[in-house]
Amino acid sequence: MNQISLKKAKDKTIFEAITMRSNKIMSIALWIYFAVGILLAFYYDTFLLAISIGSLCLVAFYASKTLLPKSNLYQYVLAVIFGIFSALYIYQMHGMFEMHFMFLVGSALLITYQNWKLQLPLLVYIVLHHGSFAYLQYNGMKEIYFTQLEYMDLQTFLIHATVVTVIIFINGMWAYDLAKKTTTESMAQNAFQSQLETVNQNIGFAEEISKGNLNMDYSVNNDNDELGKALLKMRENLLLSADRERKEKYITQGSATIGEILRKYADNAEQLANELVREIVKYTNSNQGSLFLLEKEEDTKEEYLQLAACYAYDRKKFFEKKIAVGESLVGQCFIEKDLILMTNVPQDYVKITSGLGLATPTCILLLPLISNEEATGVLEIASFEKYDEAHIEFLKKAGEAIASAILNVKTTERVKYLLEESQQRSEELRTQEEEMRQNMEELSAVQEQLNRQLQEAERVQKALKEENEKLKAQLMK
Repeated sequence: MNQISLKKAKDKTIFEAITMRSNKIMSIALWIYFAVGILLAFYYDTFLLAISIGSLCLVAFYASKTLLPKSNLYQYVLAVIFGIFSALYIYQMHGMFEMHFMFLVGSALLITYQNWKLQLPLLVYIVLHHGSFAYLQYNGMKEIYFTQLEYMDLQTFLIHATVVTVIIFINGMWAYDLAKKTTTESMAQNAFQSQLETVNQNIGFAEEISKGNLNMDYSVNNDNDELGKALLKMRENLLLSADRERKEKYITQGSATIGEILRKYADNAEQLANELVREIVKYTNSNQGSLFLLEKEEDTKEEYLQLAACYAYDRKKFFEKKIAVGESLVGQCFIEKDLILMTNVPQDYVKITSGLGLATPTCILLLPLISNEEATGVLEIASFEKYDEAHIEFLKKAGEAIASAILNVKTTERVKYLLEESQQRSEELRTQEEEMRQNMEELSAVQEQLNRQLQEAERVQKALKEENEKLKAQLMK
């Protein structure tokens, strides 16, 4: 629609230029007509008539042109003025036949406006003039001059009128043909100019694309502008590619950072949890976040989710928090093993269901930490802005790595604990063994001493026995 309006405006501009040029020609022609009237006045002393009628015609033309600058009414006034001047010349020359051709001169001059309708008022005026003046002259009015012939029959009059009509019709067709040609040329020029402007715009747009300015406002105004459509399609593909590259870069960099943290703090679960939450909150431009890990009661073996780390508003918060499996959003996320994303959350609802206590975010994301289909915990982050696809994809990949790392850390700590317990027991066994060895040595020493004492007692007993036998032998003697 705008393109059609633009073409009409350009066509109007071209015809305005033609009209201005014709106005200059007509101004000169009118003064020439006026001058001719003055010259013809010398023949029959018609100066008063020539000056008065000529002046009135000039005033009528310039007044209508000045008072109605946006209207073409003055052109129709001009057509009648040419007829009046021609009638004046006929009257001044007492019906000279050659003066009738001045009507046709005026008709030819009107062609320059390229408006066939201007021939109509002139033709009407000619018909009225010829008909009325011929009637009056041939009915005895000697002051009326139409022709120098004594009498003109109807046949001659009709032939005369037909010739004039044909000439005026030809002039009208000529004006129409010129206007059509001008319009066609204007349309062709407009089309060429439009194509040139379109090409220049496409070149400028292509240059902006080559500079990396993919957000430049650009639209195709012409349905036939295939190049423009192709450039827009290319820009759209480049935007999609840039957005995809941005997302991939975001995910890759974030995953690398998480991987570095996992490697650096692989032997310390508490420090690992704190660093992970802090980095994820900052990297996702969140306001706060927390990490819940699965734990078991030593006595009852009942499972629950323990708050391992919490980071809020760029500072770490320390507090104890336990959530039963299945309780609140955190517990539901753990059981369902599926991501939960809530937007535009009411404040009171968040306070009841969120694991962040009194936090009042507008967007909450809970991610189950799953490795080998085993849930190890839940990551919960909150923000006042909605998370996009890049955030969610990054968190999913990070969640898998975190779950695997947490399992490894827990396994490592369990093995370490069992190893330390085993070493402690081995040390206790070694201590007990050493004590037993020392006791055995003491027992062996005591036994040796007893053996020596027993041998001494046997020796003494034997000596006493021998001495006793000797005494018996002496007594018997």
